[in-house]
Amino acid sequence: MNELQVTFDGRSYTFQPGQTVYIGRLSDNSIVVGDPTVSRRHAQLTWGPAGWLFENLGQARTFHNGQDIRQVIVRKPTELSLASPQGPVLHLEPLEPAGSQATFQAGPQAAPFGTPPPSAPQPGFGPSPEGYGPPAGGYGPTPGGYGPPGGYGSAPGDYGPPPGWVAPGGAGSRAPHHEGVGDELVTAFEILIPVKTWLKDSGWHQGLRLLVIAYALLPLLFLALLSSSSSLSVPGFAYSLYVAPLWAIAFWLLVRPGRIAALEIYVGIAIVVWVTIWLYVVTVNINDQLVNAVRNGNFLAALAVGYNEEITKALPILLAALVLLKFRATKLGVRMWMFLGTISGLTFGILEERLYTEMAIAQVANASAVSQADTGVLDFAFRVFVDGFEHAVWAGVSAFFIGIAINYPRRRWQLILLGVSMVAVLHGLNDWSVSEFNSYWPGILIQAISLLLFIGYTMSASSIERQIRRTPLFRGDSMAMDVLSEPRDPGRS
Repeated sequence: MNELQVTFDGRSYTFQPGQTVYIGRLSDNSIVVGDPTVSRRHAQLTWGPAGWLFENLGQARTFHNGQDIRQVIVRKPTELSLASPQGPVLHLEPLEPAGSQATFQAGPQAAPFGTPPPSAPQPGFGPSPEGYGPPAGGYGPTPGGYGPPGGYGSAPGDYGPPPGWVAPGGAGSRAPHHEGVGDELVTAFEILIPVKTWLKDSGWHQGLRLLVIAYALLPLLFLALLSSSSSLSVPGFAYSLYVAPLWAIAFWLLVRPGRIAALEIYVGIAIVVWVTIWLYVVTVNINDQLVNAVRNGNFLAALAVGYNEEITKALPILLAALVLLKFRATKLGVRMWMFLGTISGLTFGILEERLYTEMAIAQVANASAVSQADTGVLDFAFRVFVDGFEHAVWAGVSAFFIGIAINYPRRRWQLILLGVSMVAVLHGLNDWSVSEFNSYWPGILIQAISLLLFIGYTMSASSIERQIRRTPLFRGDSMAMDVLSEPRDPGRS
């Protein structure tokens, strides 16, 4: 038995003599090649007395050693490129029994039909009056096809090139097989819009592409799934969740906390859970006692609200840092704690926005003038896009001081109090200015100061920590590693 082994795209196929092997894009081919430049029925392999014959069928071409071919006898391992010299590669290898040789073994291996014989005379070859060519009774057209007597086409089931075929490039060469207009259009479509190729591309695993898809589809999904809701808090909650991951990515780029591994993910989840529970059990109840005083312009009440909310965001950061230090002897870097602080702040902002966006929607619905409706819409947008960001900025600053305090315990509680107080005062001033001045400009100024602090710490965290290591005021019994000259923050201390 003279089996043929065909290898394509890392997969091997074995075919027996008598089988017709079809190759191309169609799914019913023996070997399916998904490349859009390959013809739908690109080629076939058939068995005859001289061995396996590869024949190009489609309009797209086939190349052997960079040369365009239409037919080739496969007598030894051969590689053929489909559609172009750089196209998909087929590896063809006849599996002959031991001691068996192809009928015309002296001929060129895997040579196209019509290739001149080698210069040395070989059995069955010899000079002819016109030059090299088959001797009488040698190669030449036969009644049954093209080949030696008793060879191609001489018996039922044998095969040969179509009548009139001669060597490539010679007079009377067979015209290439053309696919129909419909097939050509399909080929053009698959080349220009290669959906199958796109779907198989590993680029889909990249997070940025998936994020783009999600952010393009989610607003439509909100409309489809939430349009029948009777709660005014639903839109604000949905869009707050929509915006928060974008801010988290921005904070990650700004803070540069280093690699986020499983430990950091678990700590982040614990922080989100803590903030959610503490907010509804403690923070809201305290604020309810102070809200009327804040609306009446009482600064101390606004400051109390500031401390109440900033402690809510800072407490899980401090507890997580102490737990890791005591039970795992692990200290995360200052930048990592700063980033986790922003996650705490975003969580707080998402939960708080539900109340404020509900009020904004109600204002739009009950507006008696266009200006009132405009104010309601703008307030809704502010709460969704900026409220969580504002809380994250404040929480990030206090978390920076908590990270310093954990690593340099000599002034631990003073550092924590300083970090929380800085942002609590800014928070209280912000809430107080809204009711006291009835203007947005004081809030803009406070927001600018908050951003100055936050971005400043993201830029100088490493230098501040190096100076703390060198300063006796903090250095004392510091638990940080005594590394005085790193040019950058480590991901973990």
